[in-house]
Amino acid sequence: MKRFASVVGLFTMILAIAGPQAHGYVGGPVRNVTDLAPTCAGCHSSFSRDQLRAEPEALAASQVKENKHYKAIEEGTGPYQNMSPADRQKLLADVRTMDENASITLSAPSSLRPGQEAQVTVTVKGGQGVVGVFLVDTDLRFQARPIQGEGWVIVGPPKIWGGDGQEQTRWVDSRAPGLRKNLNSALIFDQKTDIAAKKLAEAKVVWTIKAPQEPGTYSVSAAFHFGAERASSVGTVTTPTGAVLPRGGPGGASARVMFAKPVSVTVR
Repeated sequence: MKRFASVVGLFTMILAIAGPQAHGYVGGPVRNVTDLAPTCAGCHSSFSRDQLRAEPEALAASQVKENKHYKAIEEGTGPYQNMSPADRQKLLADVRTMDENASITLSAPSSLRPGQEAQVTVTVKGGQGVVGVFLVDTDLRFQARPIQGEGWVIVGPPKIWGGDGQEQTRWVDSRAPGLRKNLNSALIFDQKTDIAAKKLAEAKVVWTIKAPQEPGTYSVSAAFHFGAERASSVGTVTTPTGAVLPRGGPGGASARVMFAKPVSVTVR
């Protein structure tokens, strides 16, 4: 037990030294070409309190965007301490514009036969650069899992269309040779948002799925991961090596977790 405690203590110390950069995915988890869930993004801010309804109040309050992100900009703390008051005011206004106009919707049949094929369409709006969409079973941030866990089967790779209306295959093409591409996840690249015009990047992902074999009522949702700062003229910093990072840093709270309203599908 003492040895275990020492190992845990060492691991905790390493995390503290490494800081938030140890778990930040700048530009998305492009190397994690696998099934994904919102639990992989501990640094993101929750878009709303509802997705944390199963969590203790103190934890839930600490994760919502108003407390985890807005507050630091308003107070000029952490990565925002060297910004002028005017730039902080502009960044906060731009971030709010992104949040006020971002959205995700999911369309799926309400009834299926066991093993029947159907399409699920997810449309998203928001973000800059790379955004992610994951097909999951619930809209609870720390509980959601890929829908395959409920008995659904994803048939083939997801079909992805970016903000320019063109189909993208970069994500599924990144899957290693010989591995199936029927992922619950989709990264969408080269998204462009015009904050001044309130014209947010749009995208669409379509999955073909097979219903579970066991009759019952199933919940289907989708998680949307996007950044809130990169589209702002004061929302990025460039490192000495030339990397362009969000102002809040690679492990900051400027990214969002948003969910589509769950759809109930009856299998009978």
